[in-house]
Amino acid sequence: MSEVEGPKPGSAETQPDDPSLISATKAQAKRVILRLRVNEFSDGDPSEYDDAIKTYLAFAGRPITEWEEDRHYAHIEPFQDPELRQTRFHITLDMEQGSIENPDFGKLPHEVYRIRRDGHGELQVALIQSPLERENLIKKIRQYSDILYPWGRTRRAGKS
Repeated sequence: MSEVEGPKPGSAETQPDDPSLISATKAQAKRVILRLRVNEFSDGDPSEYDDAIKTYLAFAGRPITEWEEDRHYAHIEPFQDPELRQTRFHITLDMEQGSIENPDFGKLPHEVYRIRRDGHGELQVALIQSPLERENLIKKIRQYSDILYPWGRTRRAGKS
């Protein structure tokens, strides 16, 4: 990949070791909410969730190795019973989980993105264009995420 072309936004082609991807706000603690469609994911296949998270990291210009290094923590909303006809689910990422403890969620920055599969089955990330829709989604999701999802944990700690 040449420097001029670079990765396409929303693609996972980003080179994780490229130092030009490091931004000034890289170490900012925040919550990122990924909004996904149930019918585009298999129930219980963790590799698909990892793919969605890595696709977001690449979209955000961050090395995907940050995920493997436990730099961020994911809270994955479980699928509901089929009778409830759930159409969407969310992955809530605690970005830079080790940089703060027990943050005030009211002051913690929150962002929300859609992740969809394109016609070839590849995951794509999109910012929700309407600021009002973004804020409404964040407000709605925070009604349960602030209560049910304590701030970050390493995957190692969660396994012990």
